Amino acid sequence: MTIKDYEDIRKVAQLYIDGGNGDSSIMKPAFHKNATINGDPIQTLFDGVDKAGKTDSRAIVDVLDATNDIAAIRITMEDWHGQNFVDYHLLRKDADGWKIIAKVFTETK
Repeated sequence: MTIKDYEDIRKVAQLYIDGGNGDSSIMKPAFHKNATINGDPIQTLFDGVDKAGKTDSRAIVDVLDATNDIAAIRITMEDWHGQNFVDYHLLRKDADGWKIIAKVFTETK
């Protein structure tokens, strides 16, 4: 993984975080058009974010691994509407850059 790849992956993660605080249109460019969330279509995430509305969650991004055109990241999010989550995102790099292709998450206490 190059430093540029690392920076680009973090930018994608930041789009997700910023959009997750209340405006799915901000996060949509971070996702591949066929992305999934816990096995469901990614539109489920977009609808949930817009329905939940504005919040001021905080998050930490860990780039776990990147090899060639695939990467895995973990996002630990606190106080998203009073809930805490750990997300794992799989990304793929294509001609348009890095995109999240799958997100799985669980709530933490």
